[in-house]
Amino acid sequence: MGVKVIRGIGWTLIGAGMVIVLYLVYLLFYTNLETERAQNELLEQFELEFGPIEQALPGRAPDDPEAVTATAEEVDPGDAYAAIWFERPGSDEPIVHEDPLLVVEGVTLGHLRKGPGHYPETAAPGQQGNFALSGHRTTYGAPFYHLDALREGDLIHVVDRDRTQWVYEFRRKQIVDPRAFWVIGRDPLGTGEPTLTLTTCHPRFSAARRLVVFAVLVDATPAGASAEA
Repeated sequence: MGVKVIRGIGWTLIGAGMVIVLYLVYLLFYTNLETERAQNELLEQFELEFGPIEQALPGRAPDDPEAVTATAEEVDPGDAYAAIWFERPGSDEPIVHEDPLLVVEGVTLGHLRKGPGHYPETAAPGQQGNFALSGHRTTYGAPFYHLDALREGDLIHVVDRDRTQWVYEFRRKQIVDPRAFWVIGRDPLGTGEPTLTLTTCHPRFSAARRLVVFAVLVDATPAGASAEA
């Protein structure tokens, strides 16, 4: 093989390597900036329409006679649907994500570029049924990068468009096949309790499997307690 041919192959490989590196930089850096900008816009939109999330009113478990019932209003795809954040009682260390995450309506690729998305056919926060969300684990802000860090006793706070705060408590996590659609069914745990389901890719940088976290609705803590922590 001639020197020119070898040199040409070498330059081709170097060029291909640079393209791959640039693509990885785009995936891991610029997509994060895109999602951060979208999250800031969603937060502004959400608080302009519904008020600061830390001033939400506490909701109660459905069996409470004074329970507040979430409104299942129509939300345009891609619009701010709810805000969520994660708390480990007794600890000030952030888990899963440092700041509250704005959830959008819809789970298409376009919707998930803005942040976690709500499966449209699933329940609203606080309602009987399964409030199911999906989110990226490695790109577009990687909102669920540390979803596997959740453990027994951890709480997930949800503020809906009625300015009601609902609190779900972690129950279990599970690795499933991408076609395991039962996880976003009405009662995936078979308990009859209002459920929150969070789904993301597993392992990181792969879509071969899905990491799924299940939580159930519990009595609310004082509104804004962990948002200010």
